[in-house]
Parts: sequence; structure tokens; C-alpha cells
Amino acid sequence: MIINRKKNNIRLTSPKPWLYSGVILAFLLAGCATISVYDPTSYKNATDLKAESLLVIQKATDAADKHTAEINQVRIELQKNFEYENGKGKLNSLTVRQWQLLLDPNGNLLAGLLKKWEAQNKGFSQAFVDGVSKNISDAFDEIIRLEQHKVKK
Repeated sequence: MIINRKKNNIRLTSPKPWLYSGVILAFLLAGCATISVYDPTSYKNATDLKAESLLVIQKATDAADKHTAEINQVRIELQKNFEYENGKGKLNSLTVRQWQLLLDPNGNLLAGLLKKWEAQNKGFSQAFVDGVSKNISDAFDEIIRLEQHKVKK
């Protein structure tokens, strides 16, 4: 509030309304930046790794030692994608969290399946492979959808 003294009368007036509007607009714009912008490299990485992973998973009816090189390649690509996304900072935390779910060796998604497959070194039933493939595919789809809905520059 501003005190306006005129002819011994004290009148309280407020600053110009446009000043408040400008300050509020600045805070709103700053608050809208809660997610990173669209990155075509992120989109390509996620779609490529999804396809590669699902192809390797379909081989999980065999013993893991028959596919060691492919399993290791998927692990490397998974870690590379995580590091790329993690390097974008706080505004990319939702995407990073999705990659962490895929990377969790004790979880029920990609890294967890690879760990279990190698530990048992025997093939899984086709029904199990089909079910886990759907879950992993859905997890990749979440990452892909999240990227698609980011603001494009």
C-alpha cells in the first residue's frame, strides 16, 4: 500500500494494477516450466531400444547363455539412455523415473527380467515371455508418450 497525503487527508492507494499483473505473470511463466522440452534424440532412443529389447525378450524361451552378447548390448543401451536423460536435470525427472523403473535389476521390468534370465540360465515359458513383453512394452510406451507430450520448440 502507498500512503497518499493530500490536504491533510491520508488516503491509502495501491500501486498500479498492471504492476501486479506483470509480477503474477512472471511467477506463472516460471511455474509452468516443470518438464523439459521435447527432444527428438530421446524419442528415437526410446523407440529404438523398445524394439531391440522386445526382440531379445522373445528369445527368453532359450537359455540365457545363448544370448549373452545381445543381453549385454540391451543393458548397455538401457544404461546409456538413462544417463542421457538423467543429464538433462531436474526438469526431466519424470522421464528419469520411468527409465529407473526399467533399469531396476530387482524389479519386474527389463533389467529385472535380464537378471532373472541369466541367474536361472534356462528358458521361460512362452506365456511368461508374452506377459513380461507386454509389461516392458507398456513401460517403454509411457516413456515415449511422455516425450511426445513435451513442448516442442
